[in-house]
Formats: sequence, structure tokens, C-alpha cells
Amino acid sequence: MKKKLARIFFLTVCLLMILSVSAGAIVPYTTYTYNVSGVQQNSPHAYVPQQVISSASIKQGLANRVNEIASDKYGENFLDLQAIYDICVDDLGHVYIVDSGSASTAGSGRIICLDENYNLRLVINEFVNDQGVPDSFSEPKGVFVTDTEILVADSGKARIVIFDKVGNFKTIVPEPASDVFPEASVYTPVAVATDAAGRVYVVSSTTNYGVISLNRDGSFNGFIGPQKVTIDAWDYFWRMFQTAEQKKSNVQYVPTEYNNLTIDADGFLYVTTSSIDAAQQQAAIQSKSKADTYAPVKKLNPSGSDVMNRNGFFPPSGEVDVYNGTGNKDITISGASKIVDVALGPNGMWSIIDQKRSKVFTYDSNGVLLFVFGDIGDQVGNIQNLQAIAYQGSNILLLDSTNNTITVYKRTSYGDLIANALQNTEDQNYDAAVNYYTAILQRNNNYDSAYVGIGQSLYRDGEYMQAMQYFKYAYDTVNYSEAYSAYRKEWVEDYVILIPVIIVAICLLISWFFRHAKKVNKRGHAYKEKRSLGEELWYAIYVIFHPFDGFWDIKHEKRGSVKGATTILAITVAAFLYQSVGRGWLFNPYQNGASYIMVFMSVALPVALWVIANWCLTTLFDGEGTLKDVYIATCYALTPLPLFVIPMTIVSNFVTADEMSLVSMFLTLAYVWTGFLIFFGMMTVHDYTLGKNIAISLCTLLGAAIIMFIAMLFTGLIQKVFTFVYNIIVEIQFRM
Repeated sequence: MKKKLARIFFLTVCLLMILSVSAGAIVPYTTYTYNVSGVQQNSPHAYVPQQVISSASIKQGLANRVNEIASDKYGENFLDLQAIYDICVDDLGHVYIVDSGSASTAGSGRIICLDENYNLRLVINEFVNDQGVPDSFSEPKGVFVTDTEILVADSGKARIVIFDKVGNFKTIVPEPASDVFPEASVYTPVAVATDAAGRVYVVSSTTNYGVISLNRDGSFNGFIGPQKVTIDAWDYFWRMFQTAEQKKSNVQYVPTEYNNLTIDADGFLYVTTSSIDAAQQQAAIQSKSKADTYAPVKKLNPSGSDVMNRNGFFPPSGEVDVYNGTGNKDITISGASKIVDVALGPNGMWSIIDQKRSKVFTYDSNGVLLFVFGDIGDQVGNIQNLQAIAYQGSNILLLDSTNNTITVYKRTSYGDLIANALQNTEDQNYDAAVNYYTAILQRNNNYDSAYVGIGQSLYRDGEYMQAMQYFKYAYDTVNYSEAYSAYRKEWVEDYVILIPVIIVAICLLISWFFRHAKKVNKRGHAYKEKRSLGEELWYAIYVIFHPFDGFWDIKHEKRGSVKGATTILAITVAAFLYQSVGRGWLFNPYQNGASYIMVFMSVALPVALWVIANWCLTTLFDGEGTLKDVYIATCYALTPLPLFVIPMTIVSNFVTADEMSLVSMFLTLAYVWTGFLIFFGMMTVHDYTLGKNIAISLCTLLGAAIIMFIAMLFTGLIQKVFTFVYNIIVEIQFRM
């Protein structure tokens, strides 16, 4: 009996292992997100393929009555999908498919409607128009469905055709008047939507002035949200000197056109474009730009302004790692995503599709990436050429224009957790949302929105320190600042008696510092003997407030030395090293600390270039200062930097986001002060007039740039020489 039970147990375990492998094999793609550094983070599947809708599946589900009608009137191949292009789902879950038909067969375009179970319920291909004449479509490209109407973008005949929900013709929205568009332009509607007021919004593939707003009678309301044109600064400068004929022969800067659109319940238009320069689009992603200039998807309000939230690590633009192509090793894809459609889902989620990689990118209402899934391939769940997307409740439908199929993706339990967390957050059921966020983190600790959700709950409960920690996990500076502000206020209320003590202590320390400096410097004027390093350093305080007397004394009274100057340079480097590691989290949330060598070079290299270039020039233009004088004066002029950088680095740990500008203002003051000191220091050292010193200072900056260029050129040449010699040695060894 025990042996029998053991066998049953062993077979059960084996069966479960086989089933688990089979279940995993059903999903032929990877689901992932990106972290703050742009590194892919795999996650559980939010959507998995459920079934594929094709000509065969539609035929299989046909009722006998429809089969008979189709067979008698159109032949047995009537229902074969020929060139499907767009898809839309209504509030009942009915699916509307645009089939553009065969290019060789006039009038073969049609709209196919399936019920919520993907059974055929309606086909619209022929109708009697408002003139009482039999009519048909010509290469329809887009469809939009409301609770009462079906709108079709009939591209070939440049019109919008409107039907009721059972396929009866209602009206035609004709092409706008010719004076609306530039001369010789063509109106080619490829996508359509309508709002609650009945206004019709059209995307024309040949119009780059924005979304076209029309009334039902075809009268023109205006263009909405035209793409901004950006001109390269060098091209703009060069065009100033070109003739009209030369300008015509140059590259023309014109707005890019949209390729698709949809509309939400509040009347906001979501539009996509795939004609943005790929390099500029990718640069905007890598720079984490929140601007809409190179955004492939926008959310337009009625006035045409982009109001999309872009609060994620990267803007909603599709793929972040452009070299992250596909899971198919035989296919190499790179470059920015080609966004061709956008769909609005439940719980504030929305998705865009990358036709280049056949991937779906889903975001929340704040523009935070929730998950990415999909891939190119022939397996069930992969798409050959992703053309359109639509939500059917919690399901996602993807249209493959190459195979003329629609794949239905079902939301998983992990996807349900995300949806429920978002919905409860939107409904302000925060306690319930925290439970879902906690469950998400148990399955995927890379889901940053969960940290934000839990942090917000802790913040509302007054647990500010814990909330700050969760916001840190998600790199959420806005919520972190609010939590820190509340924590700081609470701390001040608890220790209010310490605040004046701290302020008085700081004031006394500053007062002692400057009084002691004054005392030491006054004593130094009384004798001419060699001064100690400490006295030379304290004299820097006198110099920054009295630059003319101070730099004159450094040169003629030997109040400064190379040793003192080098010490000040070292202190300045140390101050910036401390800044790189000691800044408050709000100033460096991604903890991108520079290496010690880079920090040293960022201070020492500009000083060296300035000293060498200035000395070389002033030697030729009657400058009285030696190389030593220039070096000492330049280093003493750096004194304001450590005096501001060190305190501001400390202060940066105690300010909120709204107060960060004050820290930046003081640091800017330090740089400006240093610049003035260097300028007047060189003027005093070389005994120049104001005008001559301005000219020499500008030439010094140019000379420093030339020295840097020559150094880089020389370094590159040396590297090539070493490479050449190394290759010769390798070749000799190989031949021996």
C-alpha cells in the first residue's frame, strides 16, 4: 500500500512539473519594466495569450442563417479577412474590425462586427447613402464606436461614414472645404473619434497641421495640437546668410503628422506619431525629458495643449533600451520605437504599441510604466506586424496585419493585482490598495508604484520616516519632499527650544570665524617676515572681500605662496568631493556620484588650463605677472567655492524640494564671486586696464579651448601609434 501511494505521489509530482513547463511554454515572450538606470527588470506576466481570432475561427462560429446569406450572395470566401487594419471595442464588448479589402477589387472594404464571444454579428460593406445611391467603402483605415454610432474613416473616398449600431447608414461627414488645407494637399482620413458633443476628430495621413476637428456637416472647426517644429541652432544661424533659392534647396522643417488617435470620457484626445526623428526621440528618452517636443504619444485638451503626465523614470515613448530588440535571435532591431496606436484601458491604464518590435507598453495615469509584453514571431502570443490595439474589458486585443489575425490576451492574477491596486487608489480606498501593493511586491519587488502606494498610506497615517523610506525605494522626490516636510515640522514642534540655540551657535561660529581671520590678517600687516601656512590661508578671507588690495599684497608683499595656493586648491577639491557624497537625497536621488578622479579633474583641469593659457597670452601682451603669480592668484580666487559648497552640502540634507532653489542660488553666487575674483586678480597681477583685461580674459578662454583640443588630438595620435606598434609586434610574433 505504501509503495502504491509513493508511486501515485511520484506520478502526480511529475505531472505537475510537465504541466508547469507546458504552461510556461504558452507565453513566448518576456514581460518586464525598466528601473531608474534604464536596465530591464523582468516581472511576472500581466497578460498571456488566450485565443486567436482568424477567418477560420469566425467561419467556425457562424450561425447557419448567416452562412446561408454569405454563401448565396458573396460566395464561400466572403468572410476571409483580407487586409485588416484597425480594431475597436464598444461598451458591450463587441469587436469592430476594419478590413480594407483587396486593392484589386473595388468595394471590397468592410467593417466586421463580432459579439463579445467573437462570433459574427454584423458586416457592413454596402449601403445606400444620403443621395439614395448604392455606395461602398474604398480602403477604409479606421473605426470608432460609441454607444449609439459606428464611425468609419473611408480613406479612399476622403470621408467619414457614420452608421447606427445595427449597421444602418446615418450620414457622411465630407471632406472639409479646400481652403482649409494648403494648395495641392490631399485629405486622407486614417483615424477618427468623436466626443459627447458630436464633434468629429480626424487624423489625415497627409496632413501635418494636427488633428482635424469637424462638425457633422463637414464644416471645419480648426486644427488641434499641431506638432512643434524644432530647428537645429547651426542650421538656423546658417540660413541667416542664405539666399531664398538656397533656403528652398535645404531640408525643410515641417511639423510631423499624427498616425492614430482615441478619446477618453472627458474629451481628452490621445494621439500618436511615428514620424519623429528617431535620434531625437531616443535622446528625449535618455534625458528623461518631460517635454512633449519629441513625444510619440500625447494627451491633448480641447485647446490642443499636451497635458500628459510623464512622471515615470522615462517618458512614455516605448522602448528605453533601443538595443533591446526581440526574443527572436534571428531578428535584429534597434532604434527608437515606432508607435502606431494607443488604447485606453480600465483603472486609468493605457497602452501604446511599438510596431517595430510588436510590443505593448502599458502605463498608469501618471505616465509610470507598469509592464511591457509581446514580441515578433509565429508562436501563439507573438505578432508578425502589430498594427492596432484595443481593450475589451480587462482583455487586450492585438491586430496582426500580416497574418490577418487578432490575438486575445487575458489578464493574469498578477495583472489583476495591479488593476485592483490602481482602482482602489483612484477610489481613495487606500487601506485596500496597500494590501494589493503588498501582494504585488511579494511577486515582484521591482514594481516601484507599489512602494509609492504604501508610502502614501504611511504618510496619511503619520508614519513620515517610514513613508520617506518607501518613496526612496521608488525614487519619488515629490512625495518624499512632502513626507520630509511633515517630518521636519513634527521634529521642530517637539524640539522647538533647540532651534534658537542652534541658530545662535551658528551665528557665533560665523562671527568667530571672520573675527579671527581679521585678527590674524591685521597682525600679518605688522611684520615682513616669512609667514606661516595658516596665516597665508587666513589671508584668503581678506582677498575675497578686498580683491585689489589683496591680490596686490599677494604679489608684492608675499602674503601668499605656491604652498598656500596649492592648499586652497586641495581644499576646493575636497569640498567638491564632499559634495559628491554628502548631498541630500533630493539633490541626488539616483545616487549618481562621480568618481574621485573625475571630481579632482573637474577642478584641477580648468585651473591648469586657465593658468597656462593666461600666462602664454600675457607674456605676449605685456603682462607683468609670472606663471607663479598667475597660479597663486587663480587659486586664491577659488576661496568662495569651499566657503559655500561645504555649508550648502550640509544644508541640502535639511531642505525640501521647494527650498532647493535657495541652495542652488547660493552655489551660483559662489561661482559668480569666484569668476569676478579671477578677473580682478588677473587685472591686478598683470597691471592691465579694464578693457585690456576683458579682451585678454576672453582670449584666455579661447586659448584654453585650443590647448584642450590639441591635447585631445595628441592623445588620440599617441593611442594610434601605440596601436600600430602593438599590431606590428603581434604580426611579427605570429610569423615567427
